Amino acid sequence: MKAFEGAISLIPERLDGYYASPEFPTFEVSNREADVRYVKFLCSWPTFWRKLQGESKGIGARRERVSAQKLLEIEVPLPDLAEQCRVADKLDATMSRIAQFATLREHSSQLAQQHRDSLLRPIEELAPLSAALRPSSDFVDVDPDEDYRTAGILNRGRGLFHRPVNSGSDTKYPRYNRLHAGQFVYSKLFGWEGSLAVVPAEFEGVHVSHEFPTFDIDPSVADVEYMSHLARWPGLHDALKDKGTGMGARRQRVNVDRLLATTVPLPSLAEQRRVARQLSMVRQTTEAGAEQLAQVAALRSALLNAAFSGQL
Repeated sequence: MKAFEGAISLIPERLDGYYASPEFPTFEVSNREADVRYVKFLCSWPTFWRKLQGESKGIGARRERVSAQKLLEIEVPLPDLAEQCRVADKLDATMSRIAQFATLREHSSQLAQQHRDSLLRPIEELAPLSAALRPSSDFVDVDPDEDYRTAGILNRGRGLFHRPVNSGSDTKYPRYNRLHAGQFVYSKLFGWEGSLAVVPAEFEGVHVSHEFPTFDIDPSVADVEYMSHLARWPGLHDALKDKGTGMGARRQRVNVDRLLATTVPLPSLAEQRRVARQLSMVRQTTEAGAEQLAQVAALRSALLNAAFSGQL
């Protein structure tokens, strides 16, 4: 059902004897025609997935299927066994190093999260968010002849992201809320999942819907950088999990009053700045690691393309 998304794999030894539904056809690899390791890498090749996408049938993206017959009809690069083994040897060596790098980066990210928790959780000075935040919206009427830069918020404190530019004539909203750097913003709909952030400078003037309340941070009570780390803290996300109202997980909303009543660690400004400096240094390191992971992912894709085009 999702083969065209890359749901195709060689079965590892650890899953030998497991069961799957009839929606998961299985095949033996012919040892006379193919090296098992070569087939494993072939299954992870995005170009192969795109070929499967062209063979999918059904209504709606979630219901499209690739039949076993269509799978078997797809042509793939299949040199002689000696060449397959040579390619697989090279990919094995390189991909194992890439996997080791990804594992180390994941471990580094986990350590950074533990460090943040070790700094924030022991703080004894607690206060509701209302002590630091003041509701402050900048609503603008939507002009059908204007274009608007818009944004959303990722869950688990992963920050704001840019959405496509919207024409005023294409939106259902009569008004947009305009963001300003240094504000605290959250999603009513997904606040309980940790969709909250402090607005960075690059999002100054970007627009969001009324579902994204914004707040000025009181500089006499809270440090902006400290609040940006609070927005990323799983401890705050956990505190918001039971603050939603409505029916069904996807329809729960965290209203402003419940957000502002949520208690957070809020020590003196001097202590906030000390904690923020430490967390900012760690954050810079983890963000650099994330960029490296993205580069490694691009390298992995390039290696597979080279392997299956005879250039490796």
